[in-house]
Amino acid sequence: MFFNWNFMERNIKITQAQPSSTHPCRGRVGFKLIRSMQAILPALLFPLALLAQSPDNPGNEERNYDLDILSVQLHLRGAPTTFPMVDLKAPNGSLIFQFDRLGTDIRDYLYTIEHCNADWQRSALDDNEYIEGFTEDRILITNNSFNTLQQYVHYTLPLPNSNMRWTKSGNYLLKIYDNTYEKQLVLVRRFLVVEGRWSVATNFVRPVRVDKMDTHHEIDFTVSTKGMRVQYPEREVKAYVLQNGRWDTALGPIPPFVVRQEQLVFDYQDKILFPAGKEWRYFDMRTFQYRGEFVRNIRMLRDYYEVTLNMDESRAGRTYIQLGDLNGRYSIENINQNQGPDQCDYAAVLFSLKQSQPLDNEDVYIYGQLTDWQLRPEFKMQYDESVSAYICEAYLKQGYYNYQYLVVNQKTGAVHEEGFEGNWYETGNEYQILVYYRPFGVRYDQLMLSATMNTRLR
Repeated sequence: MFFNWNFMERNIKITQAQPSSTHPCRGRVGFKLIRSMQAILPALLFPLALLAQSPDNPGNEERNYDLDILSVQLHLRGAPTTFPMVDLKAPNGSLIFQFDRLGTDIRDYLYTIEHCNADWQRSALDDNEYIEGFTEDRILITNNSFNTLQQYVHYTLPLPNSNMRWTKSGNYLLKIYDNTYEKQLVLVRRFLVVEGRWSVATNFVRPVRVDKMDTHHEIDFTVSTKGMRVQYPEREVKAYVLQNGRWDTALGPIPPFVVRQEQLVFDYQDKILFPAGKEWRYFDMRTFQYRGEFVRNIRMLRDYYEVTLNMDESRAGRTYIQLGDLNGRYSIENINQNQGPDQCDYAAVLFSLKQSQPLDNEDVYIYGQLTDWQLRPEFKMQYDESVSAYICEAYLKQGYYNYQYLVVNQKTGAVHEEGFEGNWYETGNEYQILVYYRPFGVRYDQLMLSATMNTRLR
């Protein structure tokens, strides 16, 4: 459906400009004011840019504390839509971490890695017990954007590298600090290091409960310890299962259900169960020279682009349509010839979702890897009566994006399982199975195996 929305005609007054704790794209006036002030007084504004930082992150979740840092990705080399999970003896550069910081000033970024247990709490290991090399180092690979309206600096960090590598398996946090003026934590990202000493056989099964047979996915799996004796498997072994690499809906810890010699069987009923969802919505913004799929309009301004997407509608209750997707992820790309990540530009992207009346006591969020798999306030949609739709504007880099809409209860924060998307058993999803082992006397959770199963390969 056509959605004729002109960004510059939006009724935004200076008194309505969002404070620095909101996304810089929320409100053109506030956005331009921040951009111009940063060009004049970067040293003064840096502490202000971190006002959104909360010192508390008890779950060690992925965080972005600097509002000018965008397009953060951590993935396997050459595969930007992959889950950040590598072998214990992975060669240098197996993981690639990259991000942009808006503006032209080059920051002094430091990084370190932190070992965690399966529940993402800091393990009992000291730094020198799991790090070989420096425990803290600088990010040295930087590139200024080239031939773009939005100026930015692109930072790249390969892991492991000659200055720092891990020596233990398990869960890791990658922490980035801005040391330009005063050392401040600006980014937190998760990744996994796997020993791969055990193996697993997986089985995708139909749910037993009749009310979930057509809407949910259930997984059974059996772990082989390959001759390794596990003395107390019910206490020493635990598994976690993720849908499409998402930690917010991960199931675990799950102990073995049955133990058969060297086999640990995880064959539960109605326990390792996920809503199937539907294939992710998507749009193609890999060029600004013409409209990609589901892009309604493109407009070039002085220092950024404006992109209006086609208006979306609810898919709940609609028949399933099989489409290829990235399972909620995105890929930064520019299909113009010989143009890399530092030549991809940015756009203010307008999302819209048709809805005749605003929902009672519920909020609507854009969701996916583009929101760091979180309900971030800058991706909360607002209802506009003039067009009978929820709308939201996001500042995104050129690329191919997956996303969906989540309906969230305002009081409890619970996500409505059906919402605007619905659930369909035939939906293709990836599931990551992680199995941890902590024998008696060991001070951390070893990640013995990881496996990914795709429901399309039933």
